[in-house]
Amino acid sequence: MKTKLNLAIVSVIVIIVICIIGSSSINQIQAKPVSYADSIFETCYDDDECTIDKLYELSKNNSTETVFLTLDELIDLYVESDFYCHPSAHHVGEFLFGYVNRDLQKAAELSDHRCAAGIMHGLLENTIQIENMLDGKSIESVGIKESCEIVSSALGDEAKKECIHGMGHSLVKIYNYNTTKALERCNEFDDWSEIYMCNGGLFMQNMAEYAKKKGGDFKKSDIYYPCNQINGTENKEAATLCHRYQANYFLIQTDYNLQETYSLCSGIEDTRYIAICYKGVAAHLTKDSFDAVDKALLMCNSTPLKYQEQCVIGAIESLTRFVSDQKAEEFCNGLDNSLKKSCQSRMKSLVDSRF
Repeated sequence: MKTKLNLAIVSVIVIIVICIIGSSSINQIQAKPVSYADSIFETCYDDDECTIDKLYELSKNNSTETVFLTLDELIDLYVESDFYCHPSAHHVGEFLFGYVNRDLQKAAELSDHRCAAGIMHGLLENTIQIENMLDGKSIESVGIKESCEIVSSALGDEAKKECIHGMGHSLVKIYNYNTTKALERCNEFDDWSEIYMCNGGLFMQNMAEYAKKKGGDFKKSDIYYPCNQINGTENKEAATLCHRYQANYFLIQTDYNLQETYSLCSGIEDTRYIAICYKGVAAHLTKDSFDAVDKALLMCNSTPLKYQEQCVIGAIESLTRFVSDQKAEEFCNGLDNSLKKSCQSRMKSLVDSRF
């Protein structure tokens, strides 16, 4: 019986159950693993549901080595493609989590920095929901730190940070996009850098839910909500990340008009976060334009001087994480000296943090 997989949490649970029951078929090991990445990519391209269907079919009658090789080469194809591959890698990570029966140690074999660590984020995206629904644990009793300790022992501290980001995705989903409750759980992590990564996943997921379904924690009557409800003195990490992703919300409201969006950024009551908003605008528009470096340069050069450096930082973060080092270098080299130095410095820090 063919199971039609969608991108919801129920589908991830179905994958896990099927993988457990059907483990004998997975053991029909071929003499030599063969990759099916090309055929899946040619058939599905960036259609995530199609890709997960094909991966599930592949997993029924092929060895673990074949499935792993296919997944690994599929991510390479995503990196070389002309679309924003982070969400697609998320879904591959969700599939992988079910395929290995929630064994993070094993899943870590395929997790790295490609597509902005999308596989790692996907591995963690539904962990809390799965424990809550499959294992019957209450939300409050599900631990959020243990999984990332496993990842840390396998891949190191940089991978742990990406794992915590993925946990932020999971937290806001299990709390039904109540950002206040999810933020309280993020504060359980050990230091500001871990809390920051958790907050990033939380607000990224909140924004993604709005972009896809007009859902998430937003108010039509207050364009600055929920960021204006966060005390930036007591919770600086949360306020910073909220305003960074809220910039994409502003872009949607203005139909991606740059100057109108900048005006909304300038209207942020807590002026400390205006620059963060400008950075977020640049990051989102660069990601959406993908490899059009000339557009990114034009955008930052037309940004008010006070915020040009933030524009450059946002753009180089997207180019380095989502596009390619070559395009990132091309962007930095197209800037004037002072901005060029800031650009190259940020790019180097991102490259050095890869796992």
